[in-house]
Amino acid sequence: MGMTLILQQMIVLFLMMAAGYAANRCRVMSKESEQLFSKLIVNLTCPALIINSVTTSGRLESMGALFAIFGAAAVYYVLLPLLSKGLVRLLRVPAERAAEYESMLVYSNLGFMGIPVANAVLGPDSVLYLSIFMAVFNISVFSYGTLLIQPGEGGKVHFRKMVNPGTVSAVAAILLYLLEVQLPSLILQPVASIGSTTTPLAMLVIGSSLARQPLREVLQEKSLLPFTLLRLLVLPAAVLLVCRWFLHDPMLLGALVLVSAMPVASNVVMLCNELGRDSSYISKGVFFSTVFSVVTLPLISLLLSAAG
Repeated sequence: MGMTLILQQMIVLFLMMAAGYAANRCRVMSKESEQLFSKLIVNLTCPALIINSVTTSGRLESMGALFAIFGAAAVYYVLLPLLSKGLVRLLRVPAERAAEYESMLVYSNLGFMGIPVANAVLGPDSVLYLSIFMAVFNISVFSYGTLLIQPGEGGKVHFRKMVNPGTVSAVAAILLYLLEVQLPSLILQPVASIGSTTTPLAMLVIGSSLARQPLREVLQEKSLLPFTLLRLLVLPAAVLLVCRWFLHDPMLLGALVLVSAMPVASNVVMLCNELGRDSSYISKGVFFSTVFSVVTLPLISLLLSAAG
């Protein structure tokens, strides 16, 4: 049943992307509308999704377990950027592509695919784990990720840019959980409704951006093939082999492996559009990794089951 649900999730994702592709071809969407939707996602719908996913999740047995998840997520999003820089140099990625490769290696699709896939493979108790990972993910993507992909800054750190709806909502979600604040339904319902639009809007933008490129050109982007193998198979397998010696909570280990096995996050495309960086190459990375994840995610799930 778990494998069936995973395949269904892949199909849903592709249908949404196909709708965006068709909308662009029919001139319902354009590059300008992609930028407007991206700004809406980054500044409104994604923050709402973060708040809703954390505040509506179940609670852990102890604060120790909670801090263990936060700690694992924090270490993951500190070490992975360092590892990605090393891999980029090892693979001799051209300098103009380095930031794009790093961002695609570090950030995976947690919001749409991570939570439902974890629910199918690990069970409903894993949703809270993924929600906490998503909070840390957003702190990273809206701070380090923004600094990584913004053009023309020469690596200069602007701390003011780290204070944005993404980081504020992630920190707020964590505080709401720790303080056990129950939002009234009058507030939670619109927040949940707005957050639920994040996935379809993001997939429409990705599909539309792909439509602006010849499909043959996308499929001929051979440089993304080894990256896709690295992103979807090598990385999660390495995480499983290394972390099984340190993590004694099977749910936490499973969540960490699945986070590593997800395709490239659409958030990176949204940020590129908002910050004025060409998103065509990363959109191809999202497309390639999502296509191949239909095969690799069931394989990683089976590997995870065998290791357990």
